[in-house]
Amino acid sequence: MRVVSLGSGSSGNAFLVEAGPQGRTKLLLDAGLSTRMLTTRLASVGVSLAQIQGILVTHEHSDHVQGIPTLLKSQRMPVIADMRTLKAIQEGVRTGVWRTDSGRVVRAKFQDESAVLATMQTTEIVGTTMLLEEGDISVVTPETSTAIKLPHQELPAGSRLKIGDIEITSFAISHDATAPCGFLLQAGGCRVCLVTDSGEVTPTMLEHMQHADLLILESNHDRERLWRGPYPWHLKHRIISATGHLSNDQAGEAVLKIWRERGMRWLWLAHLSRTNNTPGLALESMRLYLRAAHVNLAYIKIVALPPTLGQIWDSTQLWQ
Repeated sequence: MRVVSLGSGSSGNAFLVEAGPQGRTKLLLDAGLSTRMLTTRLASVGVSLAQIQGILVTHEHSDHVQGIPTLLKSQRMPVIADMRTLKAIQEGVRTGVWRTDSGRVVRAKFQDESAVLATMQTTEIVGTTMLLEEGDISVVTPETSTAIKLPHQELPAGSRLKIGDIEITSFAISHDATAPCGFLLQAGGCRVCLVTDSGEVTPTMLEHMQHADLLILESNHDRERLWRGPYPWHLKHRIISATGHLSNDQAGEAVLKIWRERGMRWLWLAHLSRTNNTPGLALESMRLYLRAAHVNLAYIKIVALPPTLGQIWDSTQLWQ
């Protein structure tokens, strides 16, 4: 397996995951960057958009899905998510507005500034029923008035799905989205777990996290920095709520609960707030938790992901 962080943070999130001989199975994990940015960053690691076989989506906030409309217009690839998330994405594409991670509603920025309408199966839209083939999303542009039918794949929270060489296990997390999910991805005996955008760590999340060789875990904010920071009170309370975001302390506590010497070897701290955190704070907090529990830091490599092109992990490192 190979995992590439294409961008992590409130400005946009996306990862490339590939597995199999010559990396023949390639998936995007979220698409919260513009198509132009995704194209450029993928090209820098030797991958083109045409090679992507699906977009696995955690939830419908703009920093995880804003690149999808233009991707769907230029590439034939399924959007893979819980059906409730798929419907929320559909509504965002239909109306041209997204809900941001902070709860605001913003206008979608399509690269060609054209409106895009999307529906799945049989859906009521403003009193008009549009009949579509099951398993397809129809994207209609006003300049062509032509429906481009693109497949989607439902992956209910708590279920499994295999795409090519990658087996995906979905599990529920705690965030103020429609049906937010984390994912455990397995291929060739290697396991990667993604847990971001969750206000608390549940037993279900810990059960999946403990199997990871590479854990991508949210470490969004430093609590003291958040409370002293410029955000309005309602937003601060939303962030620290059970459906908000994990703090550095919560991330450290979660890692200690699943730690074992022959377990996880790589830890990526993700979705860092530019206002309420720094890479240095997130890293030092995690190291303090591990040292206090007498964990030998030689057993684990910890990095804080940037909003730009970041880390690349290759499972061959497991055997080194």
